[in-house]
Amino acid sequence: MTDVSAKPLVLHVCGSVASEYYEGVSIYYVNECFQEVAKHGTYDNRPCIVHLDGTCSFPADLSEEAKAKAERLTIAQAFAKIAELKPATMVPHMFCLPGMTTYRAIFDALCIPIVGNSAVVMGISTNKVQSKAIVEAAGVPVPPAQLLKKGDVPHMKRPFILKPCNEDNSQGITLIKENTDLQKALDYAFSFDHEVLCESYIELGRELRVAVLEKDDGSFQMLPCIEYFLTDDSPIRTPQHKLVTDSRGVPTTAVVGGRKCPADIDDVLAKKLLNLAVKSHTALGCRDYSIYDVRVDPQGEPFFIEACLYCSFAPKSVIVAMAGEVGMKQREVYEMFVDRSIKRKREADEQAADGAAKRLGMRA
Repeated sequence: MTDVSAKPLVLHVCGSVASEYYEGVSIYYVNECFQEVAKHGTYDNRPCIVHLDGTCSFPADLSEEAKAKAERLTIAQAFAKIAELKPATMVPHMFCLPGMTTYRAIFDALCIPIVGNSAVVMGISTNKVQSKAIVEAAGVPVPPAQLLKKGDVPHMKRPFILKPCNEDNSQGITLIKENTDLQKALDYAFSFDHEVLCESYIELGRELRVAVLEKDDGSFQMLPCIEYFLTDDSPIRTPQHKLVTDSRGVPTTAVVGGRKCPADIDDVLAKKLLNLAVKSHTALGCRDYSIYDVRVDPQGEPFFIEACLYCSFAPKSVIVAMAGEVGMKQREVYEMFVDRSIKRKREADEQAADGAAKRLGMRA
């Protein structure tokens, strides 16, 4: 029998301190991931659940029985527990803003490597205004936009889109047409965030999701794209296009259908999409992988809409589904990034052991 203790311990951090909605998103995806990786036996995969009240628990697995039995720990006690476990790396499954930023930063402070993007990069990408400005400065086409605070009036000609600046899964979004109640849409968007992005509507051509993987030699591989099929009556993706929710609005599963992967992409468009993705990845400071929502206008020109820099590694997650179209199985994708994060930590430790302390510079 394999000695589990000899395997690298991978901590899967999930849950939410923000809302039941994002708790539901997280628990759905981490369950799907956990069921898959448990079959492989490569690592000692352990869950860490962050609860809405700020406590944490470390169940033996993600069964309802195990979750019910797990002791709730304060954040300070959780730090001590994590130090005791000594995880080789952490896989983030939290999709709320604190989960994508604060909790990733905690693991940085604990010197535990993170699979995927850092807290700093996630903070930038989650802010739609900041991420658009950064990629635009790098030469990436973006729709014209205006940042609104409460009391501000959009100066843009209709049609345009209103969406909260820091929000995901199309929460708070409205397409403002000639007869749309603007104040109602503003109130809806501001109910999610204190800043709202007013963005010029790109006429429907195609709606794509584009992803790139960093390869070990530093080059990029663009995966087959996903195309979402929209109509003139429903020309933007809304929450109903993404997640199925219960009667209380809490997500229970992902929406299926209404999409195609691989999308039919000709060589001309593929070159433009690769250029957009690589420039965005580099400008934002991404690591391992990155995903982008891209709107292609009727003339075939792609526009960056937003960055989606997370992956749950569930079989139905975007990166895994795209990679599957080029023959990469979930296990290969997951283990490639887990091993790479462990290697980053090992190399950093070796470098620190070999050299003297830095004399200058503010970055660790």
